[in-house]
Amino acid sequence: MVRRVAKSHVVTGNSDLVRRLNRSLVLDLIRRKGPISRADVKRITGLNFTTVTNAVTDLMAEGLVQEVGLGTSSGGRKPVLLTLNPTARYVLGCELQSAKLVVGLFDLAGHLVVRADLPMRPTDPPEAVVERIATAADQVVKKAGVRPGLVEGLGVAAPGPLDPNEGVLLTPPNLHGWQSVPLRQMLESATGLPVTVEKDGNAAALGEVWFGVGQSVQDLMLIIVDDGIGAGMTVGGRLYRGSIGGAGEIGHMTIDLDGPRCSCGNYGCLEAIASGFALGRKAQEMIRRGVHSLLAEAEEIGSAELLAAAEAGDELATDLLDECGRILGIAIANIVNLYNPELIVLAGRLAQRSDLVLDRAVELGRARAFSVLSEHVRIRRSALGERFLVAGAASLVLSELLQGPVEVRPS
Repeated sequence: MVRRVAKSHVVTGNSDLVRRLNRSLVLDLIRRKGPISRADVKRITGLNFTTVTNAVTDLMAEGLVQEVGLGTSSGGRKPVLLTLNPTARYVLGCELQSAKLVVGLFDLAGHLVVRADLPMRPTDPPEAVVERIATAADQVVKKAGVRPGLVEGLGVAAPGPLDPNEGVLLTPPNLHGWQSVPLRQMLESATGLPVTVEKDGNAAALGEVWFGVGQSVQDLMLIIVDDGIGAGMTVGGRLYRGSIGGAGEIGHMTIDLDGPRCSCGNYGCLEAIASGFALGRKAQEMIRRGVHSLLAEAEEIGSAELLAAAEAGDELATDLLDECGRILGIAIANIVNLYNPELIVLAGRLAQRSDLVLDRAVELGRARAFSVLSEHVRIRRSALGERFLVAGAASLVLSELLQGPVEVRPS
């Protein structure tokens, strides 16, 4: 199996650690650049040929790396090409939201093998949800026909704020009774697997770096625009969490000093004005004032109802989505000016399914940002579609597994 080594155990100068770091370096390069020859691995990593050969031999013995044919000769014998064996190991991802719960099994290349969509309500107690996740994890592994010993861990994308080091959900505003929940500990006890818990925006940002439009991007901001609004960011190719893990809470940046009260307790937050639930509350108010709309037939109005009504030509829904895009554009301009990212990725239903939201956000974001910065930022939809969070959750485990340091030993 592949054992992930805790970062707190890193000791500078330890020869065993150096070997594991070299192994991780070779494995990650083969994952990203394969099929690739041993000579090119040596050239790109700067490692000597013996180190590369030993690392590849270990990784092949473990089944993580495989030979896939011959490359083009540069004068001598044709080189043997190496690639990652995507079915050598598997990881589980879990998307935990107040109204949505998804568990998926992924291979090492990030392909979703089997998924389970589970019921979830904001009032469901933590113990019941943990049992639900553990049962689903067992079921998807069995359905895929995968030996349990090949599953390396479970990643969870959850609402913040949370402590990623301890895996504790602190005070998620839309999950009732979930204050200071030791989610990682509970899930490890229930599944018997190593568990990594991360804020949903951060998980989504990492997933985009691994599998989506953010590959090879160093400085990235991902914004989730759905019933709520959140974000995650990378700096220098790594997640940036801030001093206590609270970075990326753009849903709670103040947009209007006199705006409506937000679920966080503040007033005029971006989430309280431009999220699906916020727009739904505004729609209900407009309908009570006599505005005609298809939304009047809905018991509750959120992202799904707004999108469906707009697709049917409803004027109120269309106007509200336009407003969402314009307000989001102001937030994007502020992000560009403050953070100067190379890429901004928009995810979530309102951003991914509405061209109006996307177009307005991009238009106004570029117009209101400092021009020299605006000209160099790319703004794209997530390439992962509606699975961006569960894929991001899986990438939490993959990043630890494939970028190490890892220790390879016989199963």
